[in-house]
Amino acid sequence: MELGKFKFRLGLRTVKTGLAVMIIIILFLLLHRGNPMIACLAAVFAMRQDFGTTVNFGTRRVLANAIGGVFAMIYVFFIVQTHGAHWVEIIVAPGLLMMVIILNDGINNNKGIIGACAAYLMISMMVPADGEYLYAFSRVIDTFIGTIVAIIMNYGVEPTGVADEVRRDLAKLQAKENMTKK
Repeated sequence: MELGKFKFRLGLRTVKTGLAVMIIIILFLLLHRGNPMIACLAAVFAMRQDFGTTVNFGTRRVLANAIGGVFAMIYVFFIVQTHGAHWVEIIVAPGLLMMVIILNDGINNNKGIIGACAAYLMISMMVPADGEYLYAFSRVIDTFIGTIVAIIMNYGVEPTGVADEVRRDLAKLQAKENMTKK
């Protein structure tokens, strides 16, 4: 659909993302799991154009979520131990965030840095006043659920013939390049 100079399209990735979010919402309702926001965001972050890319990105995302979740639980520990002192929010939260970035960079998970930071911040900044560890752990599980649903949605669902078309186009480009080199 076009509107002036803007072109709008409904692609397969958009449909798969919408279906993944719908499945997560239904799953959370059936399991009485609470707010599905983190799982839905994890699915949106993990969804890619095809299964292979989604698995690759999803694997990095799961690792990043685990790192972000562990640091969120460390943050919860500080909140509990200091009875919610504001200096923990001001000093410890950014310090742990920097450690999340440093650790991901150190293990060469650079593509997971944003996801790890998002998981850390979403979990740590949404901890209830009583600072339950179970809450932080449950949110980590939510990110895994969202990523797994995105991977399942992409399993075997890709536009038909796209891979063959890309291979043909690549072969044509390589042939043209070889012709210009001669």
